[in-house]
Amino acid sequence: MIDKKDIERFDEDAELWDSRKLGASEAHAKPVSDEQDKALDEAMGLHLLSFRIQKPIIEQLKQLAKLESIGYQPLMRQILTKYVRENEYKLEQLLTPQQVSEKAEQLFTQAIKYKEIIPTLQEMSNERIGAECDYSNALSNANTFFCNAYEKCTDPILKNHLRLRLDQIRALLDGDLKEFHDKKYGKAV
Repeated sequence: MIDKKDIERFDEDAELWDSRKLGASEAHAKPVSDEQDKALDEAMGLHLLSFRIQKPIIEQLKQLAKLESIGYQPLMRQILTKYVRENEYKLEQLLTPQQVSEKAEQLFTQAIKYKEIIPTLQEMSNERIGAECDYSNALSNANTFFCNAYEKCTDPILKNHLRLRLDQIRALLDGDLKEFHDKKYGKAV
């Protein structure tokens, strides 16, 4: 495990690595093949970017990264990832009803999987509470996507499918509410 001293040492050396005073000599570097480089990026889902950013911003990012005990480049990835996730809903405007429906289907499938494993988990355990939360979020998001696709859709076959999925979600929610009511107040006679 990397401790805080190692991170501080890495940060101190970051300038030397960035300026290529470290790591660029043939004596200390072993090149990888293009295939290995591509395979690593592919496995990690990464894409190399090169862009210019103001030096004071880089310095501030390095300081913030030090507070987080990570490097500044992973911090930049976190910042960009967070921005995209927070604004992902804007991207939905660019999707066709078919694409929105496909996204909703993925979420609906996730929700069903969570619904199936919840009863196998111990009541009030962190694992069960997390699965219940994930189920609720996936089902809610699927419902939102299906509604959005339904509003935009002009294809009668797709529209019928979306209506059926919305009815299934409503039935799941009704069942969940009944189950909650029965647990809390006992089964109705």
